[in-house]
Amino acid sequence: MYQEERIYKILKLLREKKSLSNQEIMEKFNISRDTARRDILKLVDEGVAVRTHGGITIPELFSEIGYYKERINMNSSVKIELAKKASNHLKNKQVCFLDVSTTLNEICDYVKNGIYVVTHSIDNMERLYKKECDVNILGGKLNKNNRFLYGAATILQIENIHFDIAFLGAAAIQKDGIYVEDQEDSYIKKKVSERSDLVCVVADDSKFLKTSKFKGARLSDIDILITNKMPPKEIVESLKEANVEIEILEEDI
Repeated sequence: MYQEERIYKILKLLREKKSLSNQEIMEKFNISRDTARRDILKLVDEGVAVRTHGGITIPELFSEIGYYKERINMNSSVKIELAKKASNHLKNKQVCFLDVSTTLNEICDYVKNGIYVVTHSIDNMERLYKKECDVNILGGKLNKNNRFLYGAATILQIENIHFDIAFLGAAAIQKDGIYVEDQEDSYIKKKVSERSDLVCVVADDSKFLKTSKFKGARLSDIDILITNKMPPKEIVESLKEANVEIEILEEDI
């Protein structure tokens, strides 16, 4: 069961019971404490649950479940379509870097045999392990919150790889580059962009003009931006100045 499907079911149960303990979530959905914690954090971040000591409760002003499910499904559809479009750039026998991102995680389903995939994402690795392609996980220290490996050892491994193509995610896209929440993640993006022939940033329109802490790459480090809607005018101008190609989904999802 994917996280988004499970979260909807947790939310539906929360609507019925008004509050849930961590233990109840773990037992009901047969998941680990860490997985339950990640699901709880996502619900809290979305504003549809309030964290309590040992669990979650329903907020006073609660959005309808139908609306939440519709929003999740819409976002999932956009991610899938962006992943499909991005995967069109993959060619046989390429060495590909696949970054940490819920959107890029969808690309895993479209990676064909003959591709040599390198990633530092635990989620990408889990989704790729049944594929026939070569899957290579970079070693390093584990970021438990966002489930990726980082550190000096990770950077050293990247320095010894030449990537034909790299797919990068972004928490925010500004006029001067892409930004992320984790400094360790920004170091990896910078090094990967230096070691890649073609750098593709794949992100939906919610990332435009959003703020985040650490710059992961300059626009001049990027070759292609794949997104679902045309960016704001100021970003488009900066992308053109940096010679970044913009690829938009053919129709709204």
